[in-house]
Parts: sequence; C-alpha cells; structure tokens
Amino acid sequence: MVLVIGATEAGKTTFTAWLANALHARGRSVAIVDADVGQSEIGPPATVGYGRVRGPLTRTGDAEPLGFEFVGVTSPGRRPWATAEAAGRVSARARGDFERVVVDTSGFVAGGFAAALKQRKIAAIDPDMVVLIQRGDESEHIVRALEGRARPRVVRLPALRGMTPRSPAARRHHREAAFARHLDGARSIVLAVARVAVRAITGASLPLERVGVGTIVAVHAADGTTLALGVVEGVDVRAGSFTVRTMPVAAEIAAVTVGELTVG
Repeated sequence: MVLVIGATEAGKTTFTAWLANALHARGRSVAIVDADVGQSEIGPPATVGYGRVRGPLTRTGDAEPLGFEFVGVTSPGRRPWATAEAAGRVSARARGDFERVVVDTSGFVAGGFAAALKQRKIAAIDPDMVVLIQRGDESEHIVRALEGRARPRVVRLPALRGMTPRSPAARRHHREAAFARHLDGARSIVLAVARVAVRAITGASLPLERVGVGTIVAVHAADGTTLALGVVEGVDVRAGSFTVRTMPVAAEIAAVTVGELTVG
C-alpha cells in the first residue's frame, strides 16, 4: 500500500500512473485508489473511487473502475474526517483483492489543518509507504509524526517540472465534465420514501422537505453498495416521492444519500 502526498500540480497523479504501470509490468495485480474528491479521475466527483490496472496507463483515469464511496463534497476541507475514513475503507477493499495498491490524494497540504487531515488519512489507510512529492519541504510537517517508526516508510521525490497549475475555472470544468460523463445515458426514476430510505451524508434520516431540486445524490443497494450518483429532478412531498436522474442499475435502490452539492 503506497500513499502519494504532494501539493497541487506537483505531479502526484502522473507519478501514481507511472508507479502503477511499473508494478503491473512486473506481473503484480495493481489497484489505484483515487482519494482526490475534487479532481477525481476514477469515479465521479465527490467520491473516493478505485480501479484495476489491466494494461499500460496514460493516466490514472484509464484504470478499470470497480467502485466508489460517496462523500458528498468536492473540497477536502469539507467533511474532512469522513473523507479520510472513506479513503480508508476503499483502500482496505482494494488491499483485499490486489497485491499492490497506490493511493492518490488531493493537493491540500498547506497548514496545520491540512496536516491533521493527511495524518488522519494515513492512519485510516495504514500504508506501507508514503511518497512525498515536493518542490521544497512543503509537506514535511505532515510526516514529522512518523519519524522513528518502522512503517510507513517515507520516500521523498522532487516535484515534476513544467506542471501548469489549473485555474479554479479549469478545476470546476473538470468536475462538471466528469459528472456529465458519469450521467451519460441516465434516466429519470421516481422513488417513494415508503420504500427508499433518504439520509444525509452524516447518515441521519432526512425529511423529504429538505431534499432540494438539483442536489447530487448517491443511490445504494440494500447491502449499502453505492450503485451510482444522480441528481434530484423533482420532489413531491404530498405524494411522498421524488424523482432522480441516474444511471440504470442492476440492483433495486434501497437508499439514497443526499450530498451538499447542486448542479444546474
């Protein structure tokens, strides 16, 4: 289990793909976990996703998607502990099925709060190795607490040169395009609250009156598996139902988790 940490545009995702390719070329079974909820490459935005490496990757998004967990936000500073725990659960799932797992993370590294979040993520994922990709020493405060421990081993690499930072508008466009791809081929379905549990991302039950049109949601099977994301198209409180546009799913929808994001 290798966890990759670095600032925005330091080359984390490029390195993750390179390392996954190298491990796959050695005959290992390899999975990539994408824990960057804002700039997801594997799975839609607002999720922690993972995928299988079947052949040489040009980018991490070329991995075969296997599943994801909805966290309901695209900023690593929103619901930080829940995001860290979701990364831990998805990484554990990948560890159970693959010989090597590489975990990519967000570029949120500056300051004490970012350090606390990354340390929580390290504890949840329990990696064998942490790779710091740095321009200077901007991520050292994150791994200071690991000094003197037998594991995880900390490896430091220089940031890639010539990386052009994405503007906020470009990052927003990336999220919108990724969500649009996820909903390509989606259809509208009417769900009755008498048969489908509606809950907030905290896990608490959510009254239908508080479900807004345009809100991004996740639909789940009875065993809790996340089947797909969707968007609320309409709410009929009197009828006790709401309409969600989502991908056709094989299992019956038993629950819906309502996130904190909306789309037009």
